[in-house]
Amino acid sequence: MTQAVLILLFPIRRWGAHRDALADALAAVADYARRLRHDPTAPFDPEPLRTARDAAAVTPSQARTRPHVLHGPRGVAERIRPVVAALADPDVGAPAEGPGRDRARELLDAAADVLDAAARSMRRGTPAEVRPESTDVLRVDEEHEVLEGPARRAAERLVELLGEALEIAGSGCARGRTPTPPGPADAQFLVRPTMLRLVPVVVRAVRRELRPDSPVFRHAVRLAAVATLGYLIAARLPLGHGYWAPIASVMVMRPDFHQTYARAVARLAGTLAGVALATGMVRALGPDAHLSGGLAVVAAGLSYALNRTGYAYSQSFTAAYVVFLLGMGGQAWEQTVPERVVLTLLGGALAMLAYVVFPAWETPRLAGRLADWLAANGRYAAAVLRDYAEPTREHHADMRRALLASREARAAWQEAYDRARQEPVRPRGLTSREAEEAQEALKGFGRAAMLMESHIPRTDGRVVPEAERFAEALETDTRKAASAVREHRNPDWGHVEEALHAWEDSAAGDGSLVVRREAELQKRALEDLATAVSRTPLERDVGSAREEQRVRAAVAAEGDGSGTAHRGG
Repeated sequence: MTQAVLILLFPIRRWGAHRDALADALAAVADYARRLRHDPTAPFDPEPLRTARDAAAVTPSQARTRPHVLHGPRGVAERIRPVVAALADPDVGAPAEGPGRDRARELLDAAADVLDAAARSMRRGTPAEVRPESTDVLRVDEEHEVLEGPARRAAERLVELLGEALEIAGSGCARGRTPTPPGPADAQFLVRPTMLRLVPVVVRAVRRELRPDSPVFRHAVRLAAVATLGYLIAARLPLGHGYWAPIASVMVMRPDFHQTYARAVARLAGTLAGVALATGMVRALGPDAHLSGGLAVVAAGLSYALNRTGYAYSQSFTAAYVVFLLGMGGQAWEQTVPERVVLTLLGGALAMLAYVVFPAWETPRLAGRLADWLAANGRYAAAVLRDYAEPTREHHADMRRALLASREARAAWQEAYDRARQEPVRPRGLTSREAEEAQEALKGFGRAAMLMESHIPRTDGRVVPEAERFAEALETDTRKAASAVREHRNPDWGHVEEALHAWEDSAAGDGSLVVRREAELQKRALEDLATAVSRTPLERDVGSAREEQRVRAAVAAEGDGSGTAHRGG
């Protein structure tokens, strides 16, 4: 209670987390622009943008007191990312070599400099300082500009967006300046519900996870069972402080096996090192309550200070803190050291045993996660194409929602893929190589949709009616392909091929040519995905034979069971 009151009276850094999240988003796009100078197809991790979106959501009371500078930079970073990618891409942007490529590299470097300056201004609340050289590079000369066509339009759009970023960053340092939020005049800020309105959200989340195959539900059951069993076992041992065993289990256990294993080893090693260090100091300095109290304070401070360095380092000083704290109560080290070590070992062993009895591996779920990502990417790409066919506010809002859904599906896949790579489970459905190749293909598909997004016409701009048919074909084929991936069948892109062949570009304008080129990139990425997950005839025959054997074994087992039951009756 005292800590909460002190934090309320003396805030550590008001709006500091929001500033850092938005600054990290700008810095991530700046780093992306620098990498594009040398690698036009460099990947981009959208996690900083997801974090910035979470930070931008505030309660109604927070929205009234939020600084003006925190209103707009997330949207600017979101819109700059596809523009710099389109400028650097040799297929739809600057040429691969020559003066146009050199000019694109200069613009990307200047954009990174401006974004870094805006990020520093956002983080510190100081005026944005940009090098004069970068400002000169961002001047697009009408007569002597070497970029042409889509590349020139991307450069002009980039300069416009960088000006918005600097204007927003500067508004956080001057009183009375309020930046105009980008987008429609009636656009609403992201509002986070209050505590009472979160109750139905929590209830829906709990009901959604109440199923046997949910990793969250399985981890909750595993954690409750291990903590209860650990306490019951420790209570029957001739040792004091039996609660140390369930505490060790709770602190060690994580939803995935690798993190649990690593934390169990780190906790045991840190406990042994901390106990040995504290025991040596107590024996050398003698039993003194005041001295033990001072050492306990120092150990607690070091534990917090090293919390982000590594779990083993933090745990070593936590164990030393416990030894010093118990020494203040008059207990000798011979009483506390064996108990601490044995009960920590017991808690870690129970945590590892829980994964053997009640596992929750991600490896078998990889195909489903990949299918979800494919379907979400297909909806996003189709929404972008529909915005070309009819650029309206409703289609733009649909595109934004599809982008967020695609980003969430990619994050779910990445989390499952990282866990599966470290699990001691034989791959089923997708091998490691297939999963890696499929991931790269889907990243390329999403990147092609992002490039297409950077050239979306304005509401009163030129439309591309051919994009509607391709959008329908793309959404249909990706939806069917997602089902095929789940069922371990080969995906088919027949509708996409037909729609692309029917796209007549001879009578189309420059804008339609760019969109069709980006559509070809999407089709190429889908073909790479099909190559990654497709089964050869031999693999399909072997899989069918194994499935037939499993069916026969199940039928035979049912027949044996029914016959035995009949004879027994």
